[in-house]
Amino acid sequence: MPKKVVLGGTFDHVHMGHVKLIEKAFEEGDVTIGLVSDEMLKEWKPQVERSYEKRKKNLENFLASKENWEIVKISDPYSKAVEGDFDTLVVSSETKERGEEINRKREKIGKQPLEIIEVKPVVAEDFLPISSTRIRNDEIDEYGDRLTPVKVNVECTDTEEFEAVKDLMSDFFECDLNRRSVNFSEDDLEVPDGFDYVINLAIESENLEGEQLFVEKAVIKDKLGFTSHGHSPELRIPDKWIRSKNKLDLFNSLKVVGEELENDFDPVGMITGEATDTKGYIKSAIVDALLPRMRGDLYS
Repeated sequence: MPKKVVLGGTFDHVHMGHVKLIEKAFEEGDVTIGLVSDEMLKEWKPQVERSYEKRKKNLENFLASKENWEIVKISDPYSKAVEGDFDTLVVSSETKERGEEINRKREKIGKQPLEIIEVKPVVAEDFLPISSTRIRNDEIDEYGDRLTPVKVNVECTDTEEFEAVKDLMSDFFECDLNRRSVNFSEDDLEVPDGFDYVINLAIESENLEGEQLFVEKAVIKDKLGFTSHGHSPELRIPDKWIRSKNKLDLFNSLKVVGEELENDFDPVGMITGEATDTKGYIKSAIVDALLPRMRGDLYS
């Protein structure tokens, strides 16, 4: 006997994230979809303009080729799933906590808790999750294609760092970049209003098993608050640099907060000569920080 599966939502736009959610529900059994009423939306999401009937019609069109489903109107997030005769609840990352609350409410009235299946979000072209809010704001379409340039604030002290970000991010999508020359400070990292990302780049030194190393570090924070980190391969600092007062002063100048270096500091170029592409070295740190966003199925 097939399991009885329930999920709920506004379904203002049936986007790729909804498709993944619904397809997972049908893999599990017969599906009941709780569709939020207009009355509930007035308090919950007043920005949604499509009526219940229009949202229901769009959902019915999407479900037309499937079997064993029904759409029910809900006026709160809990009653149908708490009181209904279901086996499984399919949730998104955003609604997982609500699903756990539903199970607590079921246990209070003597019902068995539901199996909760969490479906990870679908990432849009800009590596941010697809959502109806973003579609309503004309940032992306239902398929996750970006409709406006991705706005990136780049915090760095080195011109080549900025150019590396520009080259790399432009390989993925159209970008509008702004540079702010600052010293590395992850604690103060904030996405400015109207921007999608802030990327902070800095060269740091590390001591590993008695060796002093240079490493390019990248921190990427998006407007949803998710922060990811990356770094380049390490380069060993020559011992004679450490012994040299002039080189040591040059290195220490990296740590002066709030002051831009008089000249761009390029330890990669200075150490490797022409053996390594400095911009490629910087890009390796950025790619490392982007991987959790591009491969959320592995890292989320």
